[in-house]
Amino acid sequence: MKKTLLILFAVFSSFCLWAQSKSTGVVTLGAGMTAKLDLNNANTTATLTLTGSSDRWFALQFGSFGTGQGMANGQDMVYYNGTTLIDGHMVGVGNTPQTDTNNWTVTSNTVSGTTRTIVATRAFAGGTNDFTFSYSDTTIDFAYARCANASFVFSNHGGNRGYALNKVFNCEPPANPTANAQTFCQGATVNNLAASGGTGAEFNWYLTATGGTELSLNTVLTTGTYYVSQTISDCESNRVAVTVTVNTVNAPTASAQTFCNAATVANLQATGASGATINWYNVAAGGTALSSGTSLSTGTYYVEQTVGTCTSTRTSVSVQITVMGTPTAEDQEVCAGNGVWAIDVTISGEGFFFPVFYDTPTGGEPLDLDYVLETGTYYVSQSDGVCEGVRDAVVITVKPLPDTPTGNTTQQFETGDTIADLEITTVEGAVITWYVMQDINFILANESDMLQDGVTYYATQTIDGCESEYLAITADEVLANQAFSIKGFALYPNPVKDVITISAAESISGVNIYNLLGQEIMARQINNTTAEISVVKLPAGNYIVKATAVDGSTATVKIIKF
Repeated sequence: MKKTLLILFAVFSSFCLWAQSKSTGVVTLGAGMTAKLDLNNANTTATLTLTGSSDRWFALQFGSFGTGQGMANGQDMVYYNGTTLIDGHMVGVGNTPQTDTNNWTVTSNTVSGTTRTIVATRAFAGGTNDFTFSYSDTTIDFAYARCANASFVFSNHGGNRGYALNKVFNCEPPANPTANAQTFCQGATVNNLAASGGTGAEFNWYLTATGGTELSLNTVLTTGTYYVSQTISDCESNRVAVTVTVNTVNAPTASAQTFCNAATVANLQATGASGATINWYNVAAGGTALSSGTSLSTGTYYVEQTVGTCTSTRTSVSVQITVMGTPTAEDQEVCAGNGVWAIDVTISGEGFFFPVFYDTPTGGEPLDLDYVLETGTYYVSQSDGVCEGVRDAVVITVKPLPDTPTGNTTQQFETGDTIADLEITTVEGAVITWYVMQDINFILANESDMLQDGVTYYATQTIDGCESEYLAITADEVLANQAFSIKGFALYPNPVKDVITISAAESISGVNIYNLLGQEIMARQINNTTAEISVVKLPAGNYIVKATAVDGSTATVKIIKF
């Protein structure tokens, strides 16, 4: 029995114009035949490449079937009839296929040696009785046959027939995308990268030329090489290397800033790159740049710089606006010789503020605190060392100092005399004040302090709050020896280290010890004819010991403590 076996062939839908395409590749059939089917999803065109013996008829059936099912009625097929490719369909085993309207366009029919190669195309849909190709199909089935020799047409194929089932379509990678070297500012992401390719292409970015994981769109870019492919209809191209440069602009530097009373953004200071544009904000991110005339308030501001097209991150800057109050000073009188420090000023507000004095209402240099006042108008402001407030005027009237007291500059005294015994002449009603000199300082002394030989005492007189210059009087002791009026008085040891013993023929009521300035430094109640007094805590030096008897008589002794 003679029979013709046709190859049934199944096709996927749309094939891509760029590389939106897939192919079975060359499928080796028996009897010296091969077949390859390509699908282009872009123009929905199928391309068949069929080879067979150049001296006889051969046929290919395609579709979706199993072994033994290839000759079913209606199965689409094509065959070469010795001249061209014929479009037809099966009408049963042993019957000649029915010829259809030929929807295949032969683009090539060549012979090399004994092998004929035919290339033909048609639309996916074809025509009546044609198999409809679908790009979504994953496999295709082939059945094939050829005549046993050149004298046969559709019979006597013998063993020259067979099947090639479940031939897989593999996508054909599209052409590589196009992408140039690209430059960005810091903060750019993969989403900012640009590439061009086929219509509807999806671009895939990687860090490696092959393998690896596709980068997410929000991956932050760094300077280096990236790789891009394009995917069309689930087919991915090879990767193209793209050089990426990320320009980084450092944040400007700025320290905390303090302004007095009022300031604007124009007063703010920051250091950036040469030629950079500096912008200030009141928010750490986003927002609108503040204009130069915007008034500042105490708080945090943020500064960024732009170099070219790139902008840095922002630096936070603490800003303090110090509003200084105005001090008050009533018109007042001061004594001659006083400096501006003597002016009575009331500071306003809370905090550490101090007065600053001028002799002009505006401008000028501050007066030194020891600047000697004259009758006139002065101006005072308050400052915290950085900021200074408005000045207030104060009228100063300078009062003259009273005359210095008069008296002998050297005066004699007897042991036991006090400062009150020194003789001076003063204005009636004046307040007399006495001093002694300790190092370079005047120390207040009491009129009851005992005079000491060779010590200089200073007297002033004060009238209407003003104190005169000092009158210096040096005390000269008439009798430098010890003077005892207490009967049987004795004191020992002298010099002394720790304890002195005092005795007398009559009861002693008390003992007082003075330094050489006449200042009392120790007092003891005795009420006995003998007493021991510890001086161990006294510093080494000379002291005056004065004993007083119950009858009022006294004895004064100069001792040495070592």
